Amino acid sequence: MNKIEIMKEVSKMPLFKYLTPQEIDWMLVKWRPKEVPKETVIIREGTTGDEMYIIDAGRVEVFLTRGDVIVLLSELEESSFFGEMALLTGKTRSATVKAKTDCRLLILKKQSFLDIINENPKVAAKFLMGMCESLSNRILITNANLENYFLVNQAIVDNESFRNLYILTHKAPSSSG
Repeated sequence: MNKIEIMKEVSKMPLFKYLTPQEIDWMLVKWRPKEVPKETVIIREGTTGDEMYIIDAGRVEVFLTRGDVIVLLSELEESSFFGEMALLTGKTRSATVKAKTDCRLLILKKQSFLDIINENPKVAAKFLMGMCESLSNRILITNANLENYFLVNQAIVDNESFRNLYILTHKAPSSSG
């Protein structure tokens, strides 16, 4: 994919929605493309990192591992981003991200992000506005999911018929066959 094709695709991404084509072009110099094969772990929960990613092509899954249980948090598609906490907080990765398909990613290292802030604060502010808007939308979705989980849990606790149905459907198979 050449620079013009990448520009057209990136300009459609919510992360860049407040930037002019010239500002996007200037910013793209700071990003590095990377091809990632299907099933590759891109980020591992609990590790440190200093980059964020945009999915230029492909899909990834975001999950937590708790013992033998994998908790799928989301699937992200083209134009989505992940790993932003490494740029913003420097804390360890909060989840694992694995390529669900072959992916083409754009990577922004923390130092390049700091360079953007120092070299052009106006562009950085517009970029951060797009990021904040996307993160706010993710919070709204998470809130709705938490409300649903709460309501299901409440129904299990409060309603004996629902609780018995839940227990029945989650019962381990008997050893007698």
